[in-house]
Amino acid sequence: MARRGRPSVVKPWLVTISGGTTRKIVILARTQEEAEERARFMVKQSFPFSTFSVRRYYGRVSA
Repeated sequence: MARRGRPSVVKPWLVTISGGTTRKIVILARTQEEAEERARFMVKQSFPFSTFSVRRYYGRVSA
């Protein structure tokens, strides 16, 4: 059965990567879980010994 209602919208999520230096990256995803999954993959690939947090970003984002 198909889902009813309005489809979810892509929202910006702010990923803060803390390690040697702090980096902030904005990821576009539909849900926080999807944003965390993308961030986890990115951190694992590029910053192996760093930690990260994901929060909603309420500023303007240009695509």
